[in-house]
Amino acid sequence: MYSLSKPQIQSAISQEFAAINEKQLGQILKVLTAFRNVCAHGERLFSYRCARHEIPDLPLHKKLTIPRKGSQYICGKRDYFSVMLTFRYLLPNEEFLAYKGHLSQLLARAIKRNQQISEAELLEIMGLPSNWKRITAYKKA
Repeated sequence: MYSLSKPQIQSAISQEFAAINEKQLGQILKVLTAFRNVCAHGERLFSYRCARHEIPDLPLHKKLTIPRKGSQYICGKRDYFSVMLTFRYLLPNEEFLAYKGHLSQLLARAIKRNQQISEAELLEIMGLPSNWKRITAYKKA
């Protein structure tokens, strides 16, 4: 729906979110839609990589010092971490903090119950950098 809207409407919608313009919001929504479809069809979410779309480079990519391969960030573009980054921009702060806390608990529980995979391996599969919890230490812009 967003991509089919008139530019004035896209601009008005994007102004509701700090540090995101209408083009960036369009890219973000495509990735979120792909992840939503994975959930809706009961597929494995934690290791999913969006094949057709990626989120734009955002200020938090740089602030979190996400490593690059050439000019591309190696995580946070098509993976679960990209969803987390977009949530940081789109959700109210209190809701994002609740989401982050719940995710942290789920990851700790999964690591404790599963001896076949280390925490570092799980984070890598999800596209989460080792400093992912610092996502709330920085301003969005």
